[in-house]
Amino acid sequence: MAGRVTETLLKQEDAVQFERHSSRNTLSYSRQSELIQQSLEHLFAMARRYHKEGSIRQATDMYWMLWDDHAGTSQALESRDCLMELAGTYESEGARHMARAIYERLSEV
Repeated sequence: MAGRVTETLLKQEDAVQFERHSSRNTLSYSRQSELIQQSLEHLFAMARRYHKEGSIRQATDMYWMLWDDHAGTSQALESRDCLMELAGTYESEGARHMARAIYERLSEV
């Protein structure tokens, strides 16, 4: 009888420890996701600031990084739109080779 009680208590303790571990992992994952999202938002804001300040090269590099390395995020999609805007500007200013490079890279699958 004492053996069964001990065994039952050990099983319950294992279940509680597993639940605590799972809960910590869920919180850690949730916090990590939140931090990644915040970082991406800051990176996109920096790219936009570079763009507005006329630092087109830095902005373009950051847009490409977000597009290439973080596909599927809202920041990647917004970066694509900014790259399309830049390509349109290049094209209208006669820098067709720059516009073409952006269009071609964005069309790669």
